[in-house]
Amino acid sequence: MTTAELHGLTVHVDTGRWSETVLDSVRLEVPAGRITALLGESGCGKSMLAAALTGSLPATAHSTGDVYLGGVAVRDPRQWRRLREETVGLVPQFGVTAFGAQRTVGAQLRERQRPGRGMCVEDACAAALYPLELLELYPQQHSGGQIQRAALAAALLPGPELLIVDEPSASLDMGTAYRVWANLRAYADSGPAVLTITHDVLLLTETGVADRIAVMREGRIITIGTPAEIHALEDPYVRGFFQQIGE
Repeated sequence: MTTAELHGLTVHVDTGRWSETVLDSVRLEVPAGRITALLGESGCGKSMLAAALTGSLPATAHSTGDVYLGGVAVRDPRQWRRLREETVGLVPQFGVTAFGAQRTVGAQLRERQRPGRGMCVEDACAAALYPLELLELYPQQHSGGQIQRAALAAALLPGPELLIVDEPSASLDMGTAYRVWANLRAYADSGPAVLTITHDVLLLTETGVADRIAVMREGRIITIGTPAEIHALEDPYVRGFFQQIGE
């Protein structure tokens, strides 16, 4: 299975109206068979890190450093296209952006299914807790939680070796959120590397599914360790994430 690594990755964005270094010399390993949870305040670069790991940086971005998947540096756009089809799955922060508006979710999922490889639509929907009866609805006819689960099903279809989920419990009721986290744990246990980006520290703590937690601030990974190691840190920035749940 594939371990993902960022080696000194710096991403600078220049739109012509504003210019900013969004990621600054980031080093991160997302090991196969493990869940790595990424915490950080809004705007610190978490979603840009996900874009770097999927070869989806915006056209206004310039990057230095390396992305390794399975020990191989990935630099060529053609490599990234193949990897996005076969090896890397991304659930965006807003699930509706994973679909076009003009066709039903079912039609788009069936189009992405690869016979003999990965999952069938029904199995991917089951793993994502996406109800089959919603398949013939258009993306805009879904609630936020429903389309988020549809986006997870889409990401799972190729059976990716690296699965990145941005806010897995967003817009979900507590019971469904627990089950989604449990299914992510089961997916990692089957071998793939899983990276979750989340603000839901309560569920992350209560479910105990993460093997490692990385904390990001102002474009840098400032610490990474097991949940017990991260909980024990006295750094005020890190403690702030857990104080919201009374720890």
